[in-house]
Amino acid sequence: MAAISITEAQLYLALWNFITSLVDCPIVQGNQNRVAMPAGDFIVMTALNRVGLATTTQDYDPANSRVSNKQSKQWSAQIDCYGSLSADRAATLAEMMRTPYAADQFATSGLEIAPLFATDHHQMALVTGEEEYVERWTFEMALQYNPVITMPQDFASALSASVIPL
Repeated sequence: MAAISITEAQLYLALWNFITSLVDCPIVQGNQNRVAMPAGDFIVMTALNRVGLATTTQDYDPANSRVSNKQSKQWSAQIDCYGSLSADRAATLAEMMRTPYAADQFATSGLEIAPLFATDHHQMALVTGEEEYVERWTFEMALQYNPVITMPQDFASALSASVIPL
């Protein structure tokens, strides 16, 4: 059975830890069914994509009959800030994603995760089902991470060859 070293849950947790170090409001993961939007100010993190940044490398471990496949990847997420302080929160988060502070914060995750970039924030008006305007500012950010997928691998220490007559 294959196993991956850095899961999406770990990426979300590292991002959540970074955001909570800078702002004080509820932070939720996006794309959740049957979950109402929180009341008041809040932030939603939604994964957008994973893009390979390099060719996969392999490391063979004959002693344990395993092979490890490693590829640097980009994980992008959309950050939506809602409420009266949404513009300021989006500005703070987008700007701080571009600083050494962000690199230090992601390094504390204990995983191979580092910030790559953040886009500029912009307003995306939202009208609720009650036809009420909710202020929302959004931006995209990207992390680089280096997951390793480890899986079983057969190895041979000795081989024998023979000729098969036609």
